[in-house]
Amino acid sequence: METSRKTQAIVLSHQDYRENDSLVGFYTLDYGKLSLIVRGSKKLQSKLAGHLEPFNFVNLMIISGKSRDYVGSAVLRESFLTLKDDLNSLYYAGQGLNWLNRLSEEGEADQEIFSLLLGYLSFFNNKKNQTLSQEEGEILFSFFMFKVLSKLGYKPQLQTCLNCAQKLKPGKNYFNLKNGGLICANCFKTIKEAEKIELLAISDNCIKLLRLLTDEETPTIPNLKIDKKLIKELSILTLGFLNYRF
Repeated sequence: METSRKTQAIVLSHQDYRENDSLVGFYTLDYGKLSLIVRGSKKLQSKLAGHLEPFNFVNLMIISGKSRDYVGSAVLRESFLTLKDDLNSLYYAGQGLNWLNRLSEEGEADQEIFSLLLGYLSFFNNKKNQTLSQEEGEILFSFFMFKVLSKLGYKPQLQTCLNCAQKLKPGKNYFNLKNGGLICANCFKTIKEAEKIELLAISDNCIKLLRLLTDEETPTIPNLKIDKKLIKELSILTLGFLNYRF
């Protein structure tokens, strides 16, 4: 006898699977990331296809199958149409979805990450009649990713040096892209030249911003005036850390 379970879910990805079916990735409230078969989704009469586009927020019924679980039903709660109509919003929201999909393990539930993702998409969607700027997209993406990384156990060490464990002083410090943390100026001098490729110079203001973004007492993106140079530095560091570490 087939068993079913219900949950809320956000669609992460969608790909063809067999002749008439699709394989859809979800991040669910109760079960974390799941990859589920959607039977008959490529048929013209399919009622599910329109509900299962990436970004959609749905009420989901999951049916247990012999080899793979599949979607029993999906009822649309929010399609985030405003987000989808703005190219910058679509790009940066999509970056967040893609990286969450890449970093998450199947079946590991985390309701805080689910709430983060829903809030992330909602922020883009709430900018009605306003075009998202590149700088806004970059700071939102960095905030979201460092929050997710912290929840997954990859929060960078931002208070002391990774090498000597001494409290960091203002000045020329470096971010270790491989290990996720800071290296002080003194320890930088002792590191082999071949290993310095893993290090990225980081300004004092960027360290302060990273500490704020990763602080558990900063649940939503703070309303700060951040200059473009600092946003660009943070964006380069965020993508550098993600691509080098993962």
